[in-house]
Amino acid sequence: MLSGGRHARVPVHAISVLLRHPAHGWFLFDTGYAPRILHATRPYPFRIYRWVTPMTITPELAVTNQLTRFGLSVEDISQIVISHFHADHVAGLRDFPTATFAASSEAWLAVRDLSSIRALKNAFLPSLMPADFEQRASLIDDFSGPEVSPFGRSHDLFSDGSALLVRLPGHAKGQLGLLAETGAGRIFFVADSYYMIDSIRRRILPHPITRFFAVNDWRALRETIHKLADFAEANPKVRMVATHCPEAFRTCVHPAK
Repeated sequence: MLSGGRHARVPVHAISVLLRHPAHGWFLFDTGYAPRILHATRPYPFRIYRWVTPMTITPELAVTNQLTRFGLSVEDISQIVISHFHADHVAGLRDFPTATFAASSEAWLAVRDLSSIRALKNAFLPSLMPADFEQRASLIDDFSGPEVSPFGRSHDLFSDGSALLVRLPGHAKGQLGLLAETGAGRIFFVADSYYMIDSIRRRILPHPITRFFAVNDWRALRETIHKLADFAEANPKVRMVATHCPEAFRTCVHPAK
């Protein structure tokens, strides 16, 4: 998780984000894991995914089951924003047959036609995708919204500045972050731009081994981490949440009881 870090077993969760827009209703940023991924990783070569990233899946932690704690059902989710198409971010998409999707066109085009070993190398499991994904998806290539320094222009999801999609390249091609205005203040959901917050606090890259299975562009990842560190220094009141960060899970997530 960190270059120069110590050897230790660390619980790593796949965080999903549930938000409500006053006019557009409930939406998700990623879906995390879902039990379906156990079936998707049974056939070769996708079983290798399970060997490389051992996982424990319990049905009650699936997003669909956690929604009930908020008095919601899958039909209440109007839209799902997809940060990128790695399996641990999209495994629950098929559980939402009425939701629309938003993702960067760059991210989707990078994986759309992949299969077998090439898909596996990109942590993409085609069987996780809804058959009508493209019919329900808004593929974003227009980043002419408000400036989010030092990342450049954003995509204004609802055209009101409340949910800005920011390009965070490196980990995956076309990866997006979400800078959201919430009742708890501004929160920057940065997907897999880093694994532990110490990467930002101390400007430390992930361990070099991740270059072989979890990084699309090492140079871009390094630039993104430094930009996030710059952003954090300039915006100390903005909470930053990475999908797999243990500290983010401890301090931000409302786990199932």
